[in-house]
Amino acid sequence: MLTDSQIARLLDIANAGCHKGMVLGARTIYDGVLAVRPGHVPALIGQALSHIVIGEYEEAEKLLRDDILSEHPEDTDARAMLGLCLCLADRKDEAREALRPLTEKDGSASELACSLMEQIDRE
Repeated sequence: MLTDSQIARLLDIANAGCHKGMVLGARTIYDGVLAVRPGHVPALIGQALSHIVIGEYEEAEKLLRDDILSEHPEDTDARAMLGLCLCLADRKDEAREALRPLTEKDGSASELACSLMEQIDRE
């Protein structure tokens, strides 16, 4: 069995892989984590990221809305990722709606939301 620390490290590697274009390898890691921890939200968010980085916005949005936010509506990381997805899909009004509540919170999701809102407002 994998420890929480090992899973976090694997997800860090998969997320880095997404950023470097190694999407298939990243998805393999996400799938492996989900095999040992079904429904693990950070792995599901990572899967959504793997779709976002290659422009598969509909797939990412479906995963975020249906598989994560439907069961965890207060998950700030999932909501921030949804905002990113909508922003990149050029659905700015929907992105604002998703991101606005996060701008009043603390943490990395809030920082991302604020940054995306600034970018949207400049356009």
